[in-house]
Amino acid sequence: MASFKSNPAYYTLLGALGLAALAAGWGIYDRSSAAQKSAAQLTQKRNELNALQAVNPSPSEVNKAAVEADLLRTEIALGKMRQELKGVGPVAEALRNAPVPSEPTDVFFNLETFVEKMRQKAQALKIKIKPDERFGFYTYISTGPDRDLIPQVFRQRLVGEYLLDALMDARPSEFLSLHRERPLTKAESAALAAGQSLPTAPTSASSSSVSDFFQIDPRISARVPGFVGATAFRLTFISNTESLRILLNKLATFELPLVVRSVEVEPVVTNTLNSIFGTAATTTTPAEPVPPKPLVEKVLSKFTVTVELIDLVEAPATEANPTP
Repeated sequence: MASFKSNPAYYTLLGALGLAALAAGWGIYDRSSAAQKSAAQLTQKRNELNALQAVNPSPSEVNKAAVEADLLRTEIALGKMRQELKGVGPVAEALRNAPVPSEPTDVFFNLETFVEKMRQKAQALKIKIKPDERFGFYTYISTGPDRDLIPQVFRQRLVGEYLLDALMDARPSEFLSLHRERPLTKAESAALAAGQSLPTAPTSASSSSVSDFFQIDPRISARVPGFVGATAFRLTFISNTESLRILLNKLATFELPLVVRSVEVEPVVTNTLNSIFGTAATTTTPAEPVPPKPLVEKVLSKFTVTVELIDLVEAPATEANPTP
């Protein structure tokens, strides 16, 4: 104590140096522990890296060749599917290469020839039709379509003729109607693409109340904006199921890219006196045999078949897929 009193500065300096040495020792220990911990983490990371390198996640030449081969097979399959969706055979080729009339008058006379041809075929096959039947083209009973609608209307006429030929070859009892989607002008197509609502469809040019047009339920449509376009048609007729089966089998040949979207069936009710009061009793001789009743009677039904003509939308060229 006497020494401290005699040399306070000396002993104070010694105390400070001791505290500094203690702090330096603690710092060295802390840094050493952190270094050991970092070294352990580094060793762990190196082990993980070695394990990943052993797995070799980067594609080898073999893997690269397999991926390229799979891509080539997929592109070939896609090209084949796109080609099939354009239709196969001479019928599709004729549809694609048919010369489009240039004037509304030309389309008018073309439609008149089509209507007369269908009427004659229906009469030859004893298929019941309306006396003024226009087969989906009542709108143009006295004039042709507007000039900018000519390509669409002419194409609908070609597809309608194919559908009617297929239906009449199936021999239905009665043809009721062919409906088609209303063709759109360029302005209407642009407005629809912009999300705008279209004006009310024009009424038929015919004095008859029959309309040519219908609107397909979007829930059953094959349309995919930007990828798949479609033009819808609806056939309504009375027949037995055999005629329906023949029609569907014909459409399944895919001569044209037509896809059946729905088939609706309604029973046909015959309001004849016999059906209401029963068949009147008739006098027959004992020699006349009673015709046997078939086990399965051919029942007529009203069928409504909705189909769509598929139009593939060409994908725009990109840097990854440039146009050759």
